[in-house]
Amino acid sequence: MGLFNLYKPREYNYRYIYYDPKKDAAKEREKKANGENEIVPEDYKPTLHRGIFREMAQKNNKLRTEQVRQSNLRLIMIIALLLAITYFLLK
Repeated sequence: MGLFNLYKPREYNYRYIYYDPKKDAAKEREKKANGENEIVPEDYKPTLHRGIFREMAQKNNKLRTEQVRQSNLRLIMIIALLLAITYFLLK
């Protein structure tokens, strides 16, 4: 009955009645061992292969450098046009 004795509510610990995670994990391991989960068509060809991320990065890098080059060219043309317009307006 202290001065700073604060009320602490009881924690709610829900116990699953019908679910056993160990049993579920064991069933998954059993299915994987028996090969029941693997349903692969015969004509399946994976799109991912070794080195594809590096290839995609290089392709995107080339595309990015081309876009930057085009953007810089447009910027230079716009600046030149604005300088020409200001020259003729101030003349």
